[in-house]
Amino acid sequence: MIALLKVSIILGIIVVLLSKNFPLSWALLGGSLIMGISFGIPFRMIMKGFWEGLSSWETIKLVLILYFIALFENILREKNLLQKMVLSLKKLIKDTRVRLISMPIIMGLLPSVGGALFSAPLLDEISKEDNIDPERKSYINYWLRHIWEPFLPIYPGIILVSILTEKPLNFFVREALPYGLATLAIGLFFAFYKANLEKANLSQESQNIGQNEDSQENLENPQETNETETSIEEIEITNPLSTFILSFLPIISLLFLVIFFHFDLLYTLIGINIVLFFILKFDFNKMKETLIHSINLQNLILIIGVMIFKRMLEITGAVSDIAYSLNYSFIPTYIIFFLLPLIIGIFTGVTSATIGITIPILLKMLPYQNPSKYLVLAFASAFLGIMVSPLHLCLVLTKEYFKPDWKKLYNYVVKSGILLAIFILLKFFLT
Repeated sequence: MIALLKVSIILGIIVVLLSKNFPLSWALLGGSLIMGISFGIPFRMIMKGFWEGLSSWETIKLVLILYFIALFENILREKNLLQKMVLSLKKLIKDTRVRLISMPIIMGLLPSVGGALFSAPLLDEISKEDNIDPERKSYINYWLRHIWEPFLPIYPGIILVSILTEKPLNFFVREALPYGLATLAIGLFFAFYKANLEKANLSQESQNIGQNEDSQENLENPQETNETETSIEEIEITNPLSTFILSFLPIISLLFLVIFFHFDLLYTLIGINIVLFFILKFDFNKMKETLIHSINLQNLILIIGVMIFKRMLEITGAVSDIAYSLNYSFIPTYIIFFLLPLIIGIFTGVTSATIGITIPILLKMLPYQNPSKYLVLAFASAFLGIMVSPLHLCLVLTKEYFKPDWKKLYNYVVKSGILLAIFILLKFFLT
């Protein structure tokens, strides 16, 4: 239990630093160093762990995916496709609530941690006329994009748990569907409970849609402004339906290739970006400018910090020690199947890591009666853990984009997590 205490203290320090608006990237790097020292790891091994977290293909691929997502967005923005999509959707859908939730839910079909960067700018633009605080925007973007993760059979978590348990994928799809529906219901409740959806001052809408607000500075070079983008009032929409379909076509093409043809997300992004450069007739200078503006060092350091922290958890053996302590305790079985994935999920913020660490241990503890019921409980608890984890990259990226008050945003997340935990336990005992 000493490992649990040490990691809890470190995680607590990181959360406190976040509440003081300290950059998460540096908080994670500092926490990684403190973790190595507190577990008695030689300094040489700590530096080796830092290097492994920095140079692993998993880290490099994640950095590339997020970069090409930012490039994809900038290409669409440069040619006003995002603006046209937003305007046509506003004409097609009159209900403000439906418009707000549509983008994160649609983008959630993409099983990528970087998907938060797709829905964030779309949600931001579609809500410009509505007086919605950044905390509520952040919550909607984060929580509702994950309604698919428990049961959609293209997400890595459900695929991995099916492989590790040697149970059919459709079993977990069927059993986990209620958790996705519960996540949606909870998200809708907190998204609109006591929400002020009155129209904002329309004079503010005369600003150029390409002019970055503070909430968008992390995705573009703050030293530059794009003078070619068009004011939203200057874009004329004659056929909203066809305009929406055409402007949404690059995104739907990406989703279709990844979901139905199982193309690798990184290489699909590279291919689609190249095609868009030629179809949308970018000249060499504009292409070069867009490529440079899509680089964001802050996000790069942040991703590196997350991956180094994850690597240090592995090197110190902290996660294994915590799992071992719970495994050989006198705690009731159902509590272990609920708590272990929950704790690991909170500590890592990564679904595949949580499943990969906990399921092999829990398989050795399966009771003879209703073993499948306990596996589903563990899977649902892992999902709950990563959803309330302050280290969840989608939450971190959303926070960096909208710049909300961290305490208020995390308060939404924690309350939602409590309701989801109650639902998970009720379903376990009542089914």
